[in-house]
Amino acid sequence: MQVFGVWGDITNFSVLDSLIVALVAILLVFLVLTIIILVTSGIQKGMEAVEARTKILPKKENEILDEDPDAAVAALVAVIDFHKETGKDAEIISIKKVED
Repeated sequence: MQVFGVWGDITNFSVLDSLIVALVAILLVFLVLTIIILVTSGIQKGMEAVEARTKILPKKENEILDEDPDAAVAALVAVIDFHKETGKDAEIISIKKVED
């Protein structure tokens, strides 16, 4: 069996030959890991740039959703109920709190 076409017979491997093969294999693994790290960090930076440009700001009239989490639930229930009764899609334009 030949390893990379360099050594002829595997039975004549010395310790030095084995260490060279192991060192090459270790360096190859670290090279692949470095490439993976660089690619993923590049993708992450690209995603951060896209998120920075496409930040969605809430409308001022819908600030009640930040103050009252029950308002979001009530709005969703109202939309679902409207869809069940009429079969039409609905869009929430604004939410106002009505005092009793």
